[in-house]
Amino acid sequence: MDELRLLLENANNKHSLDLAMNRLLEIIENDRLAQLDSMKPEICELFRDKLYSVITQGDMPNKLYLSLYGLFDGMKEDDRFARLSEIGKQGLFDEGVSDNENIMLIELVCLAKILLGKPDEGLSFYLQNIMRTDIHCIEAQRSSEFILSFFKYLHIPFERYRLDLEVVLKQTFHSLTYKQKRSVFNWQLHVFWNIKHFYNHKGWLELYDTWRDIFYAELAINSVESIDFAMYLQFFIYHLCGNNFSSQKEWLVFNKEITDYASNFYMHFGKTHHLAMPTQDKKPKKVLAILRDRMVENSPHKVEYSFLKSLMNNKEFCQNYELKVYIMSLVEKSDNDPRLIKNYQDLGIEVIDIGLEHNQALYYNSHLAKALALRERMINDGIDLLISPNNGYGISDFLLATRTAKKQIFWSHGNFVYDSPFIDLKITHICGNEKQIIHEGHRFYGIPVKMDSVYYNPVIPDALIEKERLKYPKDALILGVIGRLVKIDSKPYLEVVAKILKESKNAIFLACGIGNEQEIKEKIREIDEGLLNRFYFPGFVDSGIYGHIIDIWLDSFPMEQGESRIEYAAKNRPSLVLAKEDSDSRLERLTSFYAKNEEVFRLIAKQNNQDLEELKEFFLQDISLVAFSQNEYIKKALALIDEIRNNPEKMKLKMHLQANIKAINDFLKERDGVNNFLAVLGQEQ
Repeated sequence: MDELRLLLENANNKHSLDLAMNRLLEIIENDRLAQLDSMKPEICELFRDKLYSVITQGDMPNKLYLSLYGLFDGMKEDDRFARLSEIGKQGLFDEGVSDNENIMLIELVCLAKILLGKPDEGLSFYLQNIMRTDIHCIEAQRSSEFILSFFKYLHIPFERYRLDLEVVLKQTFHSLTYKQKRSVFNWQLHVFWNIKHFYNHKGWLELYDTWRDIFYAELAINSVESIDFAMYLQFFIYHLCGNNFSSQKEWLVFNKEITDYASNFYMHFGKTHHLAMPTQDKKPKKVLAILRDRMVENSPHKVEYSFLKSLMNNKEFCQNYELKVYIMSLVEKSDNDPRLIKNYQDLGIEVIDIGLEHNQALYYNSHLAKALALRERMINDGIDLLISPNNGYGISDFLLATRTAKKQIFWSHGNFVYDSPFIDLKITHICGNEKQIIHEGHRFYGIPVKMDSVYYNPVIPDALIEKERLKYPKDALILGVIGRLVKIDSKPYLEVVAKILKESKNAIFLACGIGNEQEIKEKIREIDEGLLNRFYFPGFVDSGIYGHIIDIWLDSFPMEQGESRIEYAAKNRPSLVLAKEDSDSRLERLTSFYAKNEEVFRLIAKQNNQDLEELKEFFLQDISLVAFSQNEYIKKALALIDEIRNNPEKMKLKMHLQANIKAINDFLKERDGVNNFLAVLGQEQ
C-alpha cells in the first residue's frame, strides 16, 4: 500500500501515473481494496491532483482509470472536475461525431464525475450512454474487455446495472435511432450478459415485462424497420429468458405473450406485402425442409444428426423424399461449425446457409431480411413439408405464420407447450418409444432416436481423462451432472446433495456447465457453508471426457437432465434419478413394455450371450438406480457409493446388464424411429 502512495507522490507525467494506476489495479484484482481504507482520502487526493495536472496538459487517461470508481465512494467533492464533466458532454452524439469519439467522451465524463466525488453518478452516465454506441467499433471492443474485468473485480451487483438499463429502456429508448436501439440490446447480450456473476442471473427475468412492452410497441408501428427490429427483439427475449426458464409454465407464458402475439403481425405482414404462397407441383420426390437456428454441436444437433443418419440409410425414405436443411445462422448466438455442415452434406443432405450473405453486418444483421431470404428460397425449392425444432425465434415464427410450406411440423426437444394455428402436427423423440404421447395436454407423434456412437461414447484417450482428473482430489469419489446450471438451481435438490456429501466424507460434487453459478453457491451457503468447497464448478466441459470422470450421476430435480444423462449412462456409468411415478406404476409400465418387446429382449440376450431371465429380472425388479422420494434418493446414492468402493464386481455386473438394456432400447429406437416418421409422412400425403 505504501508502494502505491510512493508511486503517486513521484508521478510527474502520464507514464509514471500509469504505473501507479497499474499498481492499484493489482490491488483491486487481488481483492485487497479494503486494505486501503485507512489511507483512502490521501490516495484519492493524490490521484485527483495528478490526474488534473495530466488532463490539463492535454493527455487523456485510458479507460482503466474508471476503476477509481471503487475508491472514491464517500469522498468529499472537488469542484475542479465539474467543468471537465460539462466539457465532455459537449458534442456527445452530435452529428459527425464517430462512436469511437463518443466512447472517449463518455469515459471522460464518467472519470470527471468519479474525481468530482460522485462515482455512482459517473457510473450511471457511463452505462446509460455506452450502450447506445456501435458495439463493433474499436473503442467498444476495448470497453467490452474492460467492463468484463471492471464489474467482476469491483463486485458490482447486477441490481446496480439493471437500474441504469431500465432508465434507458423506459425513459430514453423511444428517442433513439434503430441502430442505437439495436446497440442497447447488443450490449446487454454480448457484454453484460457475459459478466461472470451476471450470466444467467435471475434478475434478467425481471426485465421481461420491459422488453415485452418495447416489443409490443415496435410491432404496433408495423413498418418494415420496426418489424425487423421486433423480430430481433423476439430472438433476444427468447435467448435470455430461455436460458433461465425451468418450467413448462414459463414457456406457456412466453408462447402466449410473445409467439402468438407476434405471429398475428407476421401473418398480416405477409398478406400486406403479398408474399408468395407455397404450391405443390408434382415432382419425383417430395421435399422436406428442416429449419435450424445455427449449426453447432449441442444436444438438439446430436439428436437430429443421429436421427437423420438413420433416416438417410432407409431405402424407402430415400426413394420418396429429398431432405434439405436451412440455417437461420443466428450469429448472435455463435457461428456455424463448417465441420458439422460437411457431416450433413456427406449424408446426402443439402445445407442452405443464408448467413454467408446476410451476416455481413454481424450483430446488426437484419432478421427480417433473413426470414424473407429463407422463405423465398424454400418457396422456390418447392418445399412440401417444413419441420421446425425452434420454439419462439422471430425468424422461425415468421416463416410458420406466413405459411412457407403446406404442411408444418414442430419437433419438440423439451418445450411441450409451444403451439400455434400454423403448426399442423407435433413430433418428439422424448416419447418412451411410444408412437403417440400426450405432453402438457398436447398430442405428439413419437420419433424415438438411436444416438450415434460418435456422440454418446466416443473414443477418448486415457491420457486426456487422467489429465483432467488431476484437477480434483486424488482419492475423492466424484458425484455430479453435466448440463445447464439452471437445472440444479433447486434448493430441495441441493439439500439432498448436501446430505449425501455429509454422509460420504471424501465425495465431491461437480456441477459441470454454464449458468447462474453465483446464485447456486448462495443457496449452498444457506444450506451449509462448510460444504461449499466440495462443490466444483468447472464450467463448460467435454462430456466425452467428464462422462468417465464422474463416478455417479445424481440427476437433478424437479427439472431433470435430458440427453446429457442418457449420454453419460451410455458409457456404462451409474445414474440415479428421482422418479415422477410410484413404484407400482413403474413396474406396470415396464411389464407391459417387456411383454410387447420380449422377442427383442430374447434377440439381444442371445447376441450378447446373456441369460434372458437374469436380464428380465434386472429390467423389471432392480430399482437401485431409481428413487421414489427424496429420502430414498439419499439412501440409494449412499448405497451406490458403498457399492463402488466395496463391491466393484456387483457394480460391474449391474452396468453390464444396463448395457444390454441400452442395446435393446437402441434396437427399438432405430427401428421404430424411422418407421414412425415414415408413418407420419404417409398420413400427410
